[in-house]
Amino acid sequence: MREALEGRVMWEKTDHGICLTVPVRRWPFTSVYAPLVTIWLILATIRYWRLLSGPHPEDIDFVLQMISIGIYVVGFIYFVGWLIWNRTGETVVTLNPAEVRIQTRVFGVDLSSRTFQTGQIHRMRFIPPRRLLTRPSVVNPNSSCIRFEADKRSKSFARGVTEAEARALIDKMLLVYEFPRSWFKGLPLRKRLPSWVHRHSAVCRT
Repeated sequence: MREALEGRVMWEKTDHGICLTVPVRRWPFTSVYAPLVTIWLILATIRYWRLLSGPHPEDIDFVLQMISIGIYVVGFIYFVGWLIWNRTGETVVTLNPAEVRIQTRVFGVDLSSRTFQTGQIHRMRFIPPRRLLTRPSVVNPNSSCIRFEADKRSKSFARGVTEAEARALIDKMLLVYEFPRSWFKGLPLRKRLPSWVHRHSAVCRT
């Protein structure tokens, strides 16, 4: 059974490790934005339905209307996808002493899945959010993530995670496997964590 760990992060024990779930960061104005867009889509649907159901001349105005319909359809698909992702999207991390599986899910269905051997992973750390290029005074909260190195490449997951959520998530993962050269905000985790964590991690690897 899932339990709250920190903020949005949930966790539960598995047969040989743990499972961590990080829902996507909810856009703060979704409850206002979504109804307004829905009303606009309904009005646009009525208008274009009437346009297509009635007689229409083959002139430039009708061609422009068809282009508008195409733009409307693309916008509708994008909006539905964005709303579904914003409400049901989540990152699921399943960890045992042998491997890590990172899944991106919507409605509980996998959109992507990556599996790594725990021995391949190192430098697990939190990446703080960056400022917008167009507005340096504004921080984009969705730009934060947890990053690690594997197969000589940088990998990341849990975009939009907060500092407190990242700290709790990484600490929980270290109880199963101590990833080498990992840190939180530049502080090596080996120096920060108590000795019993390292002993527990060593037992898990054996």
